Amino acid sequence: MKSPQYYRVFDYDKRLLPNLYLAALENTSKTIEEARRATGATVGYPAWGLIYYLLLSHLQPQNFNIILETGTNQVCTSIMLAQALRDSKRPGKVFTVELDNMNFQKALINFELAGVSDLIEPFNCDSREFLKMFISENPTVRIAFLDASHLFNDLLDEFEILYPALNAQSLVIFDNTYQIAEEFEDQRVNGALKEIVKRYGGNLINLEFVSWYTPGVALWQKGPF
Repeated sequence: MKSPQYYRVFDYDKRLLPNLYLAALENTSKTIEEARRATGATVGYPAWGLIYYLLLSHLQPQNFNIILETGTNQVCTSIMLAQALRDSKRPGKVFTVELDNMNFQKALINFELAGVSDLIEPFNCDSREFLKMFISENPTVRIAFLDASHLFNDLLDEFEILYPALNAQSLVIFDNTYQIAEEFEDQRVNGALKEIVKRYGGNLINLEFVSWYTPGVALWQKGPF
């Protein structure tokens, strides 16, 4: 693997975070190590703000918005998804899945402390099995954040399962898009995104200087025009 790159910001006004509980957690973090202990391996700031405003700009005012997340981790990005839904005053719910039971139990506590548990339905299972079940019952997903695994085949599997539920306006968000892998290693998220564009086309935008180890957040859309 190439050397880690970190673009998570710490010296910012925590009032920029719209959820007070998340802001309190972030106040304890001055380094990458402290952030990992306080909030887990989450996208961090400014990616939290990016995701928050993406939702505010893209949630439908009349229809029910299904927001899907794989990889709940310790819940911080889930909180931002739910907070954006609440602040938008638009109908919808966040459905999130986490495989690790310890992270899942922490997430349940953090949902309550952040005041967003009423907007989130959590699942503790494998993301691919969850997606198969979920898509069979919900034909259209408005926004998805795929972050359960950074391995090439895992991420590609998730996207391929999700794809039938994506219409032209659906938005899929990916984290950790920087090409950290050497040529002979698993190409991870970076390689999976290249394969997604090769197989499915669509519009892909990569924002490289957010998040951390590995950085980069990408947005994919089938094609709204």
